[in-house]
Amino acid sequence: MRVANYIFIILLIFTRLEIIGSHTAHMRRSMKVDLRTDSLDRLLSYILKEYFGGCVIIIIYDDKTIEQQPGLLQGLYTSFPFASFIQKSTNTSLGQVPIIFKDKCYNYMIFLDDVYYIENVIEEETVNKVLLITESTPWTVKEFLKSFISRSYTNLVIITHSMSRRTEEGSFLLYTHRLYTDGSGSSKPVLLTSWIKDHMTHKNIDLFPEKLSGGFRGHRLLISTAHKPPFAIRTDRISLGQIGWDGIDIRMIRLLGKVLNFTADFRDPTASTSPTYAALMDVEKRETTLAIGGIYRTNNVTTRFDSSFSHMEDCAAFISEASLALPKYRAIMGPFQGAVWALVVIAYVIAVIPLATNTNYSILSLVTHPSRFMHMFWYVFSTFTNSFVVKNPLLDTGIAKNSTSLLIGIYWVFTIIITSCYTGSIMAFITVPVFPEPIDTAEQLLKKNYDIGTLDHDGWEVWFNWTKIDEPVAKKLLKNLQYVSTVKAGIGNITQAFFWSYAFIGSKILLEYIVQEQFTPSWATMRSPMHISKECLLNFGVTFVLPKNSIYTEEFNKVIIRARQSGLAQKIIRDVKWDVQRTAEGLLLPVSEEYKRRKIPVQDRSLALDDTQGMFLILGAGTLLAFLTLSIECCVHLWKKRYSNDVGHTMDGSTVVSETITPKMNHFRGLDMWAPDGSTSKRRRFSISSI
Repeated sequence: MRVANYIFIILLIFTRLEIIGSHTAHMRRSMKVDLRTDSLDRLLSYILKEYFGGCVIIIIYDDKTIEQQPGLLQGLYTSFPFASFIQKSTNTSLGQVPIIFKDKCYNYMIFLDDVYYIENVIEEETVNKVLLITESTPWTVKEFLKSFISRSYTNLVIITHSMSRRTEEGSFLLYTHRLYTDGSGSSKPVLLTSWIKDHMTHKNIDLFPEKLSGGFRGHRLLISTAHKPPFAIRTDRISLGQIGWDGIDIRMIRLLGKVLNFTADFRDPTASTSPTYAALMDVEKRETTLAIGGIYRTNNVTTRFDSSFSHMEDCAAFISEASLALPKYRAIMGPFQGAVWALVVIAYVIAVIPLATNTNYSILSLVTHPSRFMHMFWYVFSTFTNSFVVKNPLLDTGIAKNSTSLLIGIYWVFTIIITSCYTGSIMAFITVPVFPEPIDTAEQLLKKNYDIGTLDHDGWEVWFNWTKIDEPVAKKLLKNLQYVSTVKAGIGNITQAFFWSYAFIGSKILLEYIVQEQFTPSWATMRSPMHISKECLLNFGVTFVLPKNSIYTEEFNKVIIRARQSGLAQKIIRDVKWDVQRTAEGLLLPVSEEYKRRKIPVQDRSLALDDTQGMFLILGAGTLLAFLTLSIECCVHLWKKRYSNDVGHTMDGSTVVSETITPKMNHFRGLDMWAPDGSTSKRRRFSISSI
């Protein structure tokens, strides 16, 4: 019995000791957890205060990690009551879609059990800061920082606990990476510092240092290039069996390559569709790093891709045939507008009425007898212009003698002024060519009923869709917009249009390149047969397109801004015009555009047939009109003769009165043409037989 009691007492003692030991171990573990949590809390508070101020803090965590750090997040929220936090949990085992945030200024604080799960949590991040707290070992963290995945997160800091037994509890290691350490684009892990309880082991260290300060170490970038002069010009070097590239975008990329230390490999887009769309598809499929070739920075591009700052500006303009000099035969009508001619004719017609009061003609007879009106009109015209002589119908006596003389004097002064203006204008018209006003605005195109065309791809079919335009003039102008497949076809429609006027909308820089290359201004007239409008319908910025959240975007932007501010971008544009562009004869362009404003030299020369074609045109037109009038008179005379012969026959056909039987009536021949006809006591110019 005693033995049994002793055994029971011994078992009881051992049980008590085991309970005390387990409780002690639990207390020790709790103390360790509390030490790690407190140390991590102080570390995160330090980072939030020093590096995450002013932006939204996005906290993402998985369930396992947050269970190991109880009360950590609540402590952060209490320590920073004025900071903006977004808290979101994730389950890395379910393969969820990466979280996307559209705010501009935000930083990440991510708690993950495994460091490699970060690609399942957020997409690539090259601008904002990413702080990753993980339970992975330091060796796993180092391997991750060497991997290709880590290159997608530029400003990345990883916090992991120290595995060393020599360090105190609550010690953490802070890692980052150095990007593009060689030409292959590899990265290396970097131990920034360690955190022990409440302080850093290295003072005054930047946890988020600037990356890529040394460039890309000669890394090769594959660039999909769309042939679009003068942005990107593709040339075949047959002798060398190579393809050469030049242009504004090409030279800008080479400038970026020199500054950022990378190598550019230009290639044609893989697809056979529109070059611009094909280049964008190569970037979207991650087959190339970059797409260039006069690509505009539009909403469609910025929502799908990353785009650099615009390195140059372009706009949508329309091209049409230039207004050529008016032909020289227009000199006879050119000096006066139609309204002036109408007023001159009316002035001479009105002069007939007061002058007729001093003649044998009555005002009513001028209307009933057109021959009298014509006589008075040509008398007035010949008197004032001194061109020819018409018999004077005016009387020497009468009540209107003095007033008629005064009126003739006034009309004489009027005629001298009109004649002087007309003569001087003809001389100026023949000597200096007159060019009509060029087409520079949409209102002019609409007023002159131009047909408008543009490309059916690259976004032009969307930007100028009249259903999406609110401006009334543009909406009416583009309602019957025609689409073509190439710019060459659009310009061909302009040159081939005969019965209608045609204008083409396209890139102003591209149109200027085509005009300089194919429609070089003539040295004689200093004018090109094509005219590009000064008015821009839409403004665009030319950009480089990269994949979304590309690591190259921010570095490109820094260099492009400096290039534009220093004038290097403008110098590249001028250099391309000087080195690459040619005239229609294959010659280089002039050094400056002053030649376009140079005045045409005035030369003393004899008038050529081209200068005098107007007077011969009048002579020919007058001769044709005279022949036409003669034909009409002959027809009328024949008709009257036939009618008079028909009247000479009797109705029953028994008696025929002919000219051979009945003598001609010659008893009116002796009458004086100024004999009175009984209607008035005044002398008349015409006899009764002539009426």
